[in-house]
Amino acid sequence: MIKIGILGGTFDPIHNGHLKMAEAAMTEYHLDKVIFLTSGNPPHKRGRRITDAKIRHIMVKRAIAELPGFEPCDWEVNRREYSYTVTALEHFKELYPDDELYFIIGGDSLRDFDTWYQPGEILKLCTILVYDRTGGRVQSDFAKQIHGGKIDISSTEIRKRVRKGEDISGFVPDCVKEFIERNGLYKDVPDFEAKLKTMLKPERFVHSLGVRDTAVEMAHLFGANAEKAAIAGLLHDNAKNMSDMLSRCADLEVELDEFERNHPALIHAKLGAETAKCVFGVCDEEIIGAIRWHTLGRVGMTLLEKIIFVADLAEPNRNFPDLEYVRSLAFSDINRAAAECMRRVIEVNTERGVPVHDSSGKVLRWLEEQT
Repeated sequence: MIKIGILGGTFDPIHNGHLKMAEAAMTEYHLDKVIFLTSGNPPHKRGRRITDAKIRHIMVKRAIAELPGFEPCDWEVNRREYSYTVTALEHFKELYPDDELYFIIGGDSLRDFDTWYQPGEILKLCTILVYDRTGGRVQSDFAKQIHGGKIDISSTEIRKRVRKGEDISGFVPDCVKEFIERNGLYKDVPDFEAKLKTMLKPERFVHSLGVRDTAVEMAHLFGANAEKAAIAGLLHDNAKNMSDMLSRCADLEVELDEFERNHPALIHAKLGAETAKCVFGVCDEEIIGAIRWHTLGRVGMTLLEKIIFVADLAEPNRNFPDLEYVRSLAFSDINRAAAECMRRVIEVNTERGVPVHDSSGKVLRWLEEQT
């Protein structure tokens, strides 16, 4: 039997205070390991925009990579449902039925414990360990205190400092600080268009505006969300003019197949989806999906994904052979338009001797089945 600590959190971002809490708990209660459980959809954060769970978890993994006994866990990250503590603890109890579980929380969480979902069940599944960030004494008849000094760090304060351009050294591990700076996290972007203009070459920026306007018009016609279409259309090529795209993909853990790695022109779509999360704070999965699949498409495309896929080719500034037919379909039949776009891309690339991704034929056949 071993002792397992679980430190759950939004980690937006993870900071040195989190690490201090875990280290103190491990030392004082002789824990064999501490699991850092990155939240996916925390119910107490409803209504507040938080950074995409995958991005937050990447920072967690980097922060604890060299710390013995600390393990990252993405179980909640991969869930679509809202995450409750009792559900997570039930999951870990199934994984470790013969071990002792210790759930690590801050003093502020202890004060609200009776409002948590099924607090009685939580106490049956684990021992609560509390670290009072003020350095004070914990008053509880069911929780045990983790002793340690004052922790004057919060994720909220770190995000504020980044927005103000202030240094966050000493608040987060160096690797997390570098990740935040490298990927533009937590900076206010009130004007997406103005920010995008600094990231793209002039002709690519004009193309992006054309895709946005075309996508909005199509969204109104086919019953999609016009606001989402505007954002996805505007940002679809945000990574197009980035340098070192492969290294950026590695940094953000973007999954690329061998064909994509060998054909850099395709990388910008998947990379752009992750950059939209970091730089522009977009967390709507429908928008992210439309950016991710605007180049290759996929079997099972959503309506918004089809709209951005078609608008990318049909927008008025696009120079591509014989587009008038595509443009007519773009405003009459979305499925036929998407199929025609894929067919044109395959034909033109084949004529030019440019290799075509293996998935293109499958996507075309699927789109043809929708017409």
